[in-house]
Amino acid sequence: MAQEKLMTPNDEKIDKFQSAIHHYATQQRNKILQEVEAYRSRVLEQARQEALHETRGLIQQERAQTKNRILREMALREQEVRRDLLTRRQEITEEVFQKAKDALRAFAASEAYAAFLERAVQEAAVLFTAGDTVFCMRPEDSKWQKTVQKAFGAPCTFAQDGKIHLGGFVVRSKSLGLAADQTLDAMLEDQRAWFEANAGLSIE
Repeated sequence: MAQEKLMTPNDEKIDKFQSAIHHYATQQRNKILQEVEAYRSRVLEQARQEALHETRGLIQQERAQTKNRILREMALREQEVRRDLLTRRQEITEEVFQKAKDALRAFAASEAYAAFLERAVQEAAVLFTAGDTVFCMRPEDSKWQKTVQKAFGAPCTFAQDGKIHLGGFVVRSKSLGLAADQTLDAMLEDQRAWFEANAGLSIE
């Protein structure tokens, strides 16, 4: 039968020392593990916060860029729409005035044109009292010179004016320093500003 080994006081001291060392090593290991875990947690939290902050910054930047891009696109689109509307408004205005020109040409070819000339000449006669009064008319209105002469009731002369397209006349007196435009062309053009302001075609 094997004989049990008896522990000497030195053996007990050694055993307690080893146990104490083991216990201390275990404590240190656990402490180090805790510190490592705490450090890892801090690093991860810091990284998470930094990532979150960066993400928020990127989101805000993207929002700002998107907003600016949308505003630019809207501004460009608005300019395009306004340009298209301005073009269309001009087209409508020209269409209306072209129809008005056609109507005035038809009027100048009608019997009512003579009465218009007579009234316009009689109005001019009030101011143009000098003997150098000249009536400028379009070439095709030469046939109305006698009508104008009679309505004016005083000496006058006539001149052709190729700039008059629709009818009527321009009357001048050099000695009086007067001139009056009684052409259908001028009367029509005078209506353009009124038409553009009151035809409901304004662009705000």
